[in-house]
Amino acid sequence: MPPKSQPAHKKAKTTANSQSGPSSLALGAPTEDDLPSARAFAPSSSAYSERKLHVDASVPTLVSLCIRVFAGNIRTLAREHDAWEETRQYLKILPDAILTRIFTLLKATAPTVLNAAFITSFFFNGSVMILTSDLPGVGKQTISEVQKFGDKLRELELSGFETFPDSLFASVVSTLPGLRSLVLRGCHKVGTLTMQAAANKCTELRSLNVNYTSVTPLSLVPLIQACGQQLEVLKVAGIPNWTDTAFAKLLAGLGADTRLPSLHTLKLRGTSLTDMSLNPIISMCPSLRHLDISFTLVKHPAILSDPETAPPLEKLSLTSTPMSWTTLIATIPCHPHLKTLSIGALGGGQATNATMGNSSGLTMTDTILRVLVDSLSGFTELEHINLVGNAKLGTTGKFERSLEVFIRRVGRKCKKLNLSGVMYLRSSDLAGLMPDDDEEPSSLEVLNLNNTAVDDQAAIFISTCPYLHTLEVQGTKFTSDGLFTIIDACTRLARLDLTSCRGVRVRDRRRFFEVWKEERADGSS
Repeated sequence: MPPKSQPAHKKAKTTANSQSGPSSLALGAPTEDDLPSARAFAPSSSAYSERKLHVDASVPTLVSLCIRVFAGNIRTLAREHDAWEETRQYLKILPDAILTRIFTLLKATAPTVLNAAFITSFFFNGSVMILTSDLPGVGKQTISEVQKFGDKLRELELSGFETFPDSLFASVVSTLPGLRSLVLRGCHKVGTLTMQAAANKCTELRSLNVNYTSVTPLSLVPLIQACGQQLEVLKVAGIPNWTDTAFAKLLAGLGADTRLPSLHTLKLRGTSLTDMSLNPIISMCPSLRHLDISFTLVKHPAILSDPETAPPLEKLSLTSTPMSWTTLIATIPCHPHLKTLSIGALGGGQATNATMGNSSGLTMTDTILRVLVDSLSGFTELEHINLVGNAKLGTTGKFERSLEVFIRRVGRKCKKLNLSGVMYLRSSDLAGLMPDDDEEPSSLEVLNLNNTAVDDQAAIFISTCPYLHTLEVQGTKFTSDGLFTIIDACTRLARLDLTSCRGVRVRDRRRFFEVWKEERADGSS
């Protein structure tokens, strides 16, 4: 659990006005409402090593270079009064499109300079606004001032404001009639008031993300009635009160004849819905392309396993559902145009990521995987497949070789392959990455082998993946020697996850590309 909040300090006095720069603690000093959540500064045990690759020979535009230079020197400019006064004048006359790019870069590289006055004075413009709780300068007043956009704003994201009241968001949304996209992810108190305001004023809404809020199914009825014909994206993940009983009120309020003809993305992840709710809502969405029902209670989604009723899905996530292997085998062939398939920890129910390693109840075995391979090998559009946490895979070892066969016939053709937590995955299984004489090399760009039994013997197989960009080997038996071999061969590799990789010295894990470069330089001298 996160630590309890400490007693709030007295509010700092603000001595600067809107004409000052983001130069000192006095300017826009945080009040209680401005304090970032503890998670923003929580230490991370992750050990990612990254390097920049210059594979693109194109020269950045002059505008891009200027934006980078400005962002990199903003603290210096703000410390010098005359320089900042001149800078202010230039900022005021910049086009909205460039100001938006500056704001985006500052949020990524210098978030602490973005106090409330600076944000509202220079970056409240254009048609898109994204504010998140990890920006120290954003508080209730900053959010309230989003109302100034009026009908100009088309896309609004306010994410992670866990303690701010529903009434605050409702008051903002009610003044933005031009909204097409509304993201309120992680704003825990968003609920009925905000949804009613959106239904009343945002009748052109096409995308709604209320993941991890307090929005009830019933509170969505007015909004769907107002926007249902053009609504394209609906995300309601991680809301505890989304049960079959609550969902029945939504269905009753909408009526059996309701259709959502434009809806292509539906995310129900982490809710308590079962087949009873899933089948009727899917039947309302004839254009559905992306469906996430991971971590739900769905067992037998009949509408997905019938070729006559199955929507034309391109992305399907079934991770950690109590689905049986018979249902899975009946479902997958009904979706030949899948580009992304997540079938991690199948049969595990609503397990959390932390408990995926518990294999009791998991239904994905080597035999089932071999059956799936026959279907998936013919899916020519498949780009991403996720088998995370299927702990029973590989238990038959060399006799079944299901994992090697899967990698050879399916995995190597994808761009992303996630085998994290497949504890019995062996280095020899990765021989499936190697091309036969008449085959093209693997298309893999991202390979996740976290918490598996692979070691340096897998290096020769991974080295045959020329497009590999990201390799995650957290908690494996790799050593520096094996990783050196991979980096030598995979010239596009730019990101390594070496967390808890005991074969690599702790001090080297975050700077491994530098270590590799030093090692190769020493070897050539």
